[in-house]
Amino acid sequence: MMKTPVEIGIDGISQPVGSILKTELQINSVSRNKFSIMRQSSATNKLAMLKTTNTSEADGNDMLKMENGNLSVTLENFSQLGSGLKATTHRLIDAIMIRSTETGAKEEMVCLALEEYMEMCGLKNLKETRKQVNTELKTLTNMKLSFSKSSNREQSFSDIKLCESACIKNNMIFFEFSSEFFRILKYMPVMPYPMKLFSLNHKKNPNSYYFLKKISEHKKMNYFKKNADTISVKTLLDCTPELPKYDDVIAADRAVARRIIEPFERDLNELGDVFRWEYCHTNGTKLFDYELESFDYHVFYGLMIRVKWKEYPGLQKKTTKKKAGAV
Repeated sequence: MMKTPVEIGIDGISQPVGSILKTELQINSVSRNKFSIMRQSSATNKLAMLKTTNTSEADGNDMLKMENGNLSVTLENFSQLGSGLKATTHRLIDAIMIRSTETGAKEEMVCLALEEYMEMCGLKNLKETRKQVNTELKTLTNMKLSFSKSSNREQSFSDIKLCESACIKNNMIFFEFSSEFFRILKYMPVMPYPMKLFSLNHKKNPNSYYFLKKISEHKKMNYFKKNADTISVKTLLDCTPELPKYDDVIAADRAVARRIIEPFERDLNELGDVFRWEYCHTNGTKLFDYELESFDYHVFYGLMIRVKWKEYPGLQKKTTKKKAGAV
């Protein structure tokens, strides 16, 4: 079980001796069923937005390279990986990262009971779950990551493995982080993780996982700022690989409302037990009646989404002083 309060440096990196600004993440007993804690970084957040498609093709060395900004992901032996990266792969990574975080990220090996994972995800069929997890583990053991930092709070790395080895034995998932990735993971900041992310139906609401993950990341990153609960429509469109691009829809059947706006709203509505949401302008004002009457993609694309969480763990700033000579 997680221990509270959990403390982690805001930067998520080694701090100098002296006065250190830290953030305290408090998850009370009521919130524990709705939130967990997970170490995360710009690199892992970008990784969570990537997905292979039916048209993804490997190069001559049977490797598939994917990019999201300053993150590059390589999948080796791609022809043997089945469906590759998808939302269920990210869900398994999340479960492993959560278990590592809750246990203090002390060891590279993470153990998670298959039955516990099934309960988290609302899965019932043990045989099918074992098959799916084995497929996801094969993808993760063939994955390499490269990341170019954009600030001093991050670490750059090149062509490192996420996972050294993984298997299911006696209905236990055994996952060993690579030593290179684990050294980085230990200094990643902690964020509240909505447990709703595990129970989403990815076939019925394919965008909901990506929306909730991005909105949660935005909330944690901007918690002490005025924009913590507003995020642009453009940002949410960019974070999901499941919605078609506007230009592609216009070039095809021009059904922008049916193929973009309606599934966008549907999959945000699916998160109604986590937060309420509404459209607003950049300055926070509500839409005018004439905007609602002439609501089209161009109006939609320029709007913000304002979120009101039904419950969210408290974060507090505080200053902690270390004694002189402390390591």
